[in-house]
Amino acid sequence: MPCVLAAVMPRYKALVIGDDTRSFLATVRSLGRQSIEVHAAPYFMVAPALQSKYITEVHRLPYYLNGGADWLQAIQQLVSAQRFDIIIPCEERSLLPLYKHQHELPSTCVLAIPNHQALDAFFDKLNTRQLATQLDVPVAKGRPLSEHDTTESILAELRLPIVVKQRKSYSWPDLYVRTSVKFIESRTQLDSMLPSLIKGCSDFFFEEIFAGRGLGVSVLCQEGDVLQAFEHHRVHELSGSSYYRKSVPLDPHRLAAVKRMVKAVAYTGVAMFEFKLDEQTGTWILLEVNARPWGSLPLPVSLGVDFPYQLFTLLVLKTTPPAVAYRPNVYGRNFFPDLWQLRAIIAEPLADKPRKLITVAKWAASFFRPVIGREHHDVFTWDDPRPAWLELKQFVQERRNSPPPRTESVLQRLRFLQRKKQAAIQIAFICQGNICRSPYAQIKASEIFLHDKNRFIFCSAGMLPRNQRASPPHAVDAAASRLVDLRNHRSTHANEDLIKNSDLFIIFDKKNYDSFQARYPERVNDVFFISDAVEITPKLKIIDDPDGLSIEIFQKTYLEIDGFLYQILSEIEKS
Repeated sequence: MPCVLAAVMPRYKALVIGDDTRSFLATVRSLGRQSIEVHAAPYFMVAPALQSKYITEVHRLPYYLNGGADWLQAIQQLVSAQRFDIIIPCEERSLLPLYKHQHELPSTCVLAIPNHQALDAFFDKLNTRQLATQLDVPVAKGRPLSEHDTTESILAELRLPIVVKQRKSYSWPDLYVRTSVKFIESRTQLDSMLPSLIKGCSDFFFEEIFAGRGLGVSVLCQEGDVLQAFEHHRVHELSGSSYYRKSVPLDPHRLAAVKRMVKAVAYTGVAMFEFKLDEQTGTWILLEVNARPWGSLPLPVSLGVDFPYQLFTLLVLKTTPPAVAYRPNVYGRNFFPDLWQLRAIIAEPLADKPRKLITVAKWAASFFRPVIGREHHDVFTWDDPRPAWLELKQFVQERRNSPPPRTESVLQRLRFLQRKKQAAIQIAFICQGNICRSPYAQIKASEIFLHDKNRFIFCSAGMLPRNQRASPPHAVDAAASRLVDLRNHRSTHANEDLIKNSDLFIIFDKKNYDSFQARYPERVNDVFFISDAVEITPKLKIIDDPDGLSIEIFQKTYLEIDGFLYQILSEIEKS
């Protein structure tokens, strides 16, 4: 009988988009532990989270560029082939495209995305402030930026220091560029920043700084009703981020504020409402809302508040999950980022020695908590340890800063390919943005290898997912002095077709190597540093990115590139 039941029981399938060791990994484990077949669509193919035993298959989707046609076709084909029951995006870079194209995907696949009202209210920080104010939810004192604003008009309403924020963390068309918060501490600083801010004034707003401890209230909602809630407080905090937190009992006033906001937009889904608490006065404010899986998610999941599976139950099984009680004063730590924050605090030049010693002592003393069962690790779990081991390995490699393996020169590989291939050899120059080094190298190589155009094809691209960017003026001028015309060049991302069609890749620095390896690890043996043109030197020489530097640096960069290209040409001509 059990075998018969196993045969007829459906095996549900989920696609989780992301690759971090916090929201993504917690979601994967939550679903996988319930025997749901989990597939992943990461940005970086060597991410430690992809080592989870709960991931059945990994799929590389194209970046959403040039209107998203390639992305849409790829995800349509993937969903049709795999017949997913649900897709869960773990951040805006995947959530926004899913929202935009939700009606072009099979209706049998549930998308864990917000409705229009929630998207408008929770993914626009200014709209979040306005909704909170309407519902008597406290926020920091602030105001939008106007095109008529002056330093005097702003400081007449707000007291320094203040922060300037953009309304959205991610937005079209630069979907892969995360906006940042800027702190303004003086009148002079505001004077210098204001002209550039006013150019895009509709995107910016100001807030006074509210001193206090960060905390979050996480919820699962159905049509505006809160089904499950959880509260955590940050323990270690630096520059607005935290990797060590603890569970606390729900504060009824903050929970009531959250309930009013989700009710106003009839929200269905998971979300974390971020607050700041002045522990001396007990006053608090709402900062922002993450209406998708969030960074501190591993803590509630480790305590049985299984938000991702509860979401699956609600959306796919059409069943309302019961609320789960949780244990307070249990801690969650993301070890290596937390360690890095400790290092940053110790390195602060203005921090006094006693304060540093106290910080280190408290941090060290906290390690008794796992022993008594009061701390969980975000990445390491006994049932799924492999992500933690790979994270440790990568952490050690990064600290050692050892150069990538270099076993042959560009010339050696070219000679091998010439013997192996009858068709022309395609050589791709790869840098980060494809606006300075790689386009120059492509055009220059095409010129100096003009007599070998039937043997060699040159192209260039950047690892950053951005297209159609022009080369900066210094690049254009420096290239022109060497008879290379970059005026009409527009950047191209190193997409899968370019990678597939190229025989070898020439890069300029270690960042290029790391970015290439993260996205296309299966082709990393075909990557060569341009400085290894004809032989492997004992010490790796890199050509740094000149973007943002003087024209003299650009000229020096292009002179170096020319030197290596002519070395290859000289040796090719000899043979």
